[in-house]
Amino acid sequence: MKISKFNQPLLEVKAQALILFLFEEKLLSQEVLHIDQELEDILQTVIKEEKFEAKKGETVEVNTGTKLGFTRVLLVGLGKKKLLSSLILKRGMGIAIRTLAKSNVSNIGVFLPKMVGVKLSAEKIAESLVIGAITSEYQFTEYKTEKKDLPSRVEELCFYTNYPDKLFTKGLKEGEIIASAINRARDYGNHPSNKANPGYLVEMAQEVAKISKVRCRILDKEEMKQKKMEAILAVSQGAHHPPKFIILEYKGKPSSKDWLALVGKGITFDSGGFSLKPGNGMDEMKFDMAGGGAVISAIEAIAKLKIAINIVALVPATENLVSREAYKPGDIIGSAAGKTIEVINTDAEGRLVLADALHYAKKYKPKAVIDFATLTGSCVYALGVHVSGMLGNNEKLMQKIKLAGEESGDRVWELPLWEEYSKQMKSDVADLRNASTGNGGGAITAAAFLLEFIKEYTWAHLDIAGTAWSTEEKSYLGKGATGVGVALAVELVRKWK
Repeated sequence: MKISKFNQPLLEVKAQALILFLFEEKLLSQEVLHIDQELEDILQTVIKEEKFEAKKGETVEVNTGTKLGFTRVLLVGLGKKKLLSSLILKRGMGIAIRTLAKSNVSNIGVFLPKMVGVKLSAEKIAESLVIGAITSEYQFTEYKTEKKDLPSRVEELCFYTNYPDKLFTKGLKEGEIIASAINRARDYGNHPSNKANPGYLVEMAQEVAKISKVRCRILDKEEMKQKKMEAILAVSQGAHHPPKFIILEYKGKPSSKDWLALVGKGITFDSGGFSLKPGNGMDEMKFDMAGGGAVISAIEAIAKLKIAINIVALVPATENLVSREAYKPGDIIGSAAGKTIEVINTDAEGRLVLADALHYAKKYKPKAVIDFATLTGSCVYALGVHVSGMLGNNEKLMQKIKLAGEESGDRVWELPLWEEYSKQMKSDVADLRNASTGNGGGAITAAAFLLEFIKEYTWAHLDIAGTAWSTEEKSYLGKGATGVGVALAVELVRKWK
């Protein structure tokens, strides 16, 4: 998609279709009314007939004939101006792009007058609109042999606006970087596990390492043994492909010794092991590496944006399968931290691989560690599919993440992590058990298990089990992997102090 900005007046727009974003308070600006005069008041007539009120996500498509440089107008509602957010803009643009794509529109103009009275900067507005456009148009078609029936792609998107060139263009460019990274994370998740195995994630991380100031190191099975990463190795015992531990460093501030660490669960397929998952929906377990994909893609975006920070992504990558070598319920395993773990449930494997990764993060003496993991079905039951669960040991860090989530659209909601939950993770025969035998609170007890491995530093855990992929087509986004976490991580790092 070619994206550009022009300062021409609305009468000079040249495109197949024109998108007009409208607020509830004042539907048509003076510029649009002037255009409507040329169109013999067709926009005002349709608005009245369709009872269009510019509510969030509301659209009306108008055929305008050949009088001007476009033949149709798509009116898109943004709701109340004072409530405008980055998420509303992203979704509004997404709805517009997906609506027009169904009509085989490939060249689109967007009229954007200055939004007086909104809290968003010109830069943020441009960035949000581009992210919405690129992520909404995403299609995963690699394995389709017949592509003729797929929706058309937008080839050109032109913004007609009098926002300052420098700021608006900067926002457009940064939006492209972030959106591309989000879509790359979606690719990682959408690929089937017979392709996207631990070695595939290694290849993707090595590609990111071609960006300036990024370095990639990989620990193989033997090196993990040397570092006593017994929890990861236990999970990998039944796997066909060997486990990998991915270390992706971006040193954007060489003068500083401070590091921020992102940890991503990289289970490239999760059968549940001997605690076998139900067959219905097991195909979706290719998405169980969404946390790993998110942190790899976040490093990609952060490095391309040249943000002045030192940040490392750690991804413990393995399959969780069944074989005669696979670990079993009742086994007692070790960990890099030296703690012993009684295996209650082999389907509670994500917390095991994260335990060793969280311990490894200590070598960086990080200012904070944030992990992203499709960890528990319990989080989906608690919060549904519209928000990720957040738990941690530092309120200041969690508030930063919450604000970054609101601004990026990757929203989070805090769950408690009280001492009572930690007591449920104590074992009679080892230091810890990997699953609680108590009733309910599975998302919290999983985090309580992780808490045992990070007590020396500031940490937050994001359970993205409900948000990492979508099983339904949305008006602004297609099915499959969502790339959740990438935009949040970028927003958090931008504002990190």
